[in-house]
Amino acid sequence: MPQKTLASRPPRQPSYRLHKARNCAVVTIHGKNHYLGPYDSPESHEQYARLIAEWKADGKDTSSGTTFHDNGDLTVNLLVLKYLVWAETYYVKHGHPTAEVNNLSRAASMLKRLYGRTMARSFGPAELETVQRAMIEEELARKTINGRTSRIKRMFRWAEKKKLVPPATYHGLLVVEGLKRGRTDARETNPVEVVPDPIIQANLPHLNEHVRAMVQIQELAAMRPQDIRNMRTGDIDMSGDVWIYRPWTHKNEHHGQVREIAIGPRAQAILKPFLKPTAPFAYVFSPKDAVAAVREKRASQRKSKRTPSQLARKPKPKPKRQPRDQYPKNSYSQAVARACENAKVQHWHPHQLRHNCATKVRRLYGLEGAKAVLGHKYGVVTEIYAERDLQKAIEIMREIG
Repeated sequence: MPQKTLASRPPRQPSYRLHKARNCAVVTIHGKNHYLGPYDSPESHEQYARLIAEWKADGKDTSSGTTFHDNGDLTVNLLVLKYLVWAETYYVKHGHPTAEVNNLSRAASMLKRLYGRTMARSFGPAELETVQRAMIEEELARKTINGRTSRIKRMFRWAEKKKLVPPATYHGLLVVEGLKRGRTDARETNPVEVVPDPIIQANLPHLNEHVRAMVQIQELAAMRPQDIRNMRTGDIDMSGDVWIYRPWTHKNEHHGQVREIAIGPRAQAILKPFLKPTAPFAYVFSPKDAVAAVREKRASQRKSKRTPSQLARKPKPKPKRQPRDQYPKNSYSQAVARACENAKVQHWHPHQLRHNCATKVRRLYGLEGAKAVLGHKYGVVTEIYAERDLQKAIEIMREIG
């Protein structure tokens, strides 16, 4: 096994030692001696334990083994680097970094471009407003700019917590507000729109049977795209006439929320052929299964016999591209985009299907019905596209889902 380099080894905990010249206990932290009183006395051990606890909490990122402290020469570039190293260990779900790490990197791009060599402690409100204006000139959407500005503030809040910058640096940035609609030149985005049913129906013949079912079930049950991609047979409670799907992972699980999705009779009829009772933790919709089904269909429709060379052909032992067990996020949306091109209709995204169902439910059952079906925690969220009432969702999906 390759040996760890010095750079990859985590820093050692500063040791409790005897300072012979002063005849007292001492510990050295970040190059500074802390004299603890008489050697081996209870008071010295207590003070040593306190200093080590502070070192672990503030002076060292224990998850990455990287030492953090402000030596007076910390630039914005170095601050961003340290923060992203920490973020890769904090924003993690099921052992993999989340999309937030990439969002943070994008938010820091303009910051580094304009103020990368600036001392981090000198970055203030005027500089942050300059970053905002530069993002406006790059024609980023107002909501995108506000999101990136908020992430930059969060970066400096973390730096203050780690004692990399003085408190005044972060608190000064708080006076910079987000851009208000109609008060700036920032580009506004269009609200999420429903996908007209004729367009969806025109797409369906151009999708394979797995993606076709994903589209139909997602719209009927008001799912997010990740909910339908992550669906497993073992996550569905089929004991009632309306099934309850509890995704094993979902958008708000880090807040301790439980996601429950009601699946009505129409969605059940589409879903049943794809269920895998013998493999409850396998994904219901799988590219690997879809490819196998296409090949089987082609073989059954073949009119001519296979040639000897075809029969003798062996599959590659390690092909570069193999169908996966689960549809990745981009693959699902790309399949829909290709179907739009083939059907020669306007492009739409799977995210819009949830909006389709929300609009229909609100029209038939009002705002409270939409809250129940969407599973929103706050009612104001439903105004844009809902306290959770599972029984109400079951009743609605019994009728329309």
